[in-house]
Amino acid sequence: MQELRVFVLGRMVPEGAFSGDSYRYVRRTKTVQIASIVEGAAKALHADEKIDSADKIRVLAPEGDDRTNIVHSVLNHVEGSDLIIIDVSDESPSVIYELGAVNALGKPYILVTGESLPFYLLQSRSIMNFSFKDEYDPGDLTHVELRNRLLSNYTSEDGVGFSESVFSSYFQGLPIVNIAGPAGIATGYHVNTLNRFGRQGAGFLQKVVKAVEDDGGQEPVVREGRLSALVVVIPDIVKTDNYGKARVDLEDAMAEKGLPLMSASILEKKDGEYNNLGFGAMMLREHPDIVVDIPRTVYPLSMVPRIRIARENEQRFGAPAGRRRQLRRLMREFRAILDWNMANERAQNDGAWGQIHFVEQADVADYIHNLVNETSS
Repeated sequence: MQELRVFVLGRMVPEGAFSGDSYRYVRRTKTVQIASIVEGAAKALHADEKIDSADKIRVLAPEGDDRTNIVHSVLNHVEGSDLIIIDVSDESPSVIYELGAVNALGKPYILVTGESLPFYLLQSRSIMNFSFKDEYDPGDLTHVELRNRLLSNYTSEDGVGFSESVFSSYFQGLPIVNIAGPAGIATGYHVNTLNRFGRQGAGFLQKVVKAVEDDGGQEPVVREGRLSALVVVIPDIVKTDNYGKARVDLEDAMAEKGLPLMSASILEKKDGEYNNLGFGAMMLREHPDIVVDIPRTVYPLSMVPRIRIARENEQRFGAPAGRRRQLRRLMREFRAILDWNMANERAQNDGAWGQIHFVEQADVADYIHNLVNETSS
């Protein structure tokens, strides 16, 4: 099971002479209280057999940082944590700035407040009227809500939903920090592949095409007809970080279902004749009307700077769980942006978008098996 590393942010007050080495920012009692409540909630979850051990949820609320290290220290703790709890009770400018940094880094967070919220946070899923106590109280509804959110985050593979902030809501539920990477890759895949199949009047799924099987140098098998479906396989790039291995795994899973795949080129007519340069694809050998595709474009996500930095810092942070969550988050965002683009296409035209299916790789063999049975019947 994964661990959940929790970092608590709250108002800090200065201590010592600003001109001297003794000047520090000290966290107030509320932050320490939240940390104690989290520890108690973890023990309660373990007692209820919801988690294997209370140590699976670890919390950090450092008491102080000197003025030269404060920004670096906060960002370091934020980046090295899976979940941030932020006390916005005092509406401290520093805390609100830190919340902005948390949003920018795309980290999941929980807001707690004993009072009202600032205007920009009114629509956030905050825990209002939070009871700041020295220990977890199972009879306190705000403590129970925090406990439930900790569990929800702990059991989530990526630890985050899309509408975590007003900024995400502004971008129609799309993620903020990773919007450029997954959005660019998803949009490129949409334009270069999905449009080839689904676009109105001209897509592969809306006209007769020719499929030429590539069977290793033997006389190619040529089939002509209409395609019925494109099944897009969403790979698990945590489990398999390269296309070749993912394809072998897919072929093995399909063969076990009695549905072997073949490599083929899809040719379309131009000026009454089929072109020579085809679109490379995988098809079911016995049902060549069904095309299966693994988006190769997703694999560079495993090498984006944040993932590379997370990999380099794994020993420092203690476990690879953070990197795995980040990868799953990137893939979740890739899928969400694909869905967003597809919804726009369906709303704007009558292409064959309903014949394009998105399936997680672990489920694809069963899904295609059912799809074949539906088509045959």
